[in-house]
Amino acid sequence: MADIYAFPVGVPNEGQPLRPQGVPDELWAAVKSVSSITRIAGVRYREIPVPSTLADYGIGVELESEYPPEQAISETSNGLLRSATGWVMLLYCRKPRVDWGSRWRCVAFARLPLEAAENDSLTPSMYWDEMCDYLECVEPDSVSGTVTVNQNTSFGGLAGTASAGCEIRVSWTPLDGSGLDGTMDAGAQVNSWAAFITSTVRFEEADDR
Repeated sequence: MADIYAFPVGVPNEGQPLRPQGVPDELWAAVKSVSSITRIAGVRYREIPVPSTLADYGIGVELESEYPPEQAISETSNGLLRSATGWVMLLYCRKPRVDWGSRWRCVAFARLPLEAAENDSLTPSMYWDEMCDYLECVEPDSVSGTVTVNQNTSFGGLAGTASAGCEIRVSWTPLDGSGLDGTMDAGAQVNSWAAFITSTVRFEEADDR
């Protein structure tokens, strides 16, 4: 990745992260893990800054999903446009935090498509359960967050049309020692969120191709 994981302030690094003085070993292992991940087809990855008030260090990645990959936005079977965006931040504190149960905490956000006809009382739990299925190497019972569903109803010249959407805000504690080198597998955390976002714009018939 040529434009990502300049650490920790986002200075361009031409794809080769340079380790600043004083960065802990396990944190630097996480930086290298994220910088070397295999990108999921149809997902754009971009580094974003992490607010310094959240933790001592952080790795932030913005994600945008599209299907099929060569198009900016995929089309649903009924001709409507779909897209999904979000971000994930991996936070690190030099001293373990009691509320995290770890030095590490992941926080994430996603804005997802939703058919207006599918917007009912079961939608929040449906999205939540699907999201949890995609999270990997997570401390049990550490996942918490909210699902917000919105629907817009049009009037006047646009009467009879409606649109809906879903937003998820979530945080979780990743498992330490989940990587092959015994450190936290930060790359897997980023790609698990990317895979979830991608799943919301794909269709079952597309996956069967």
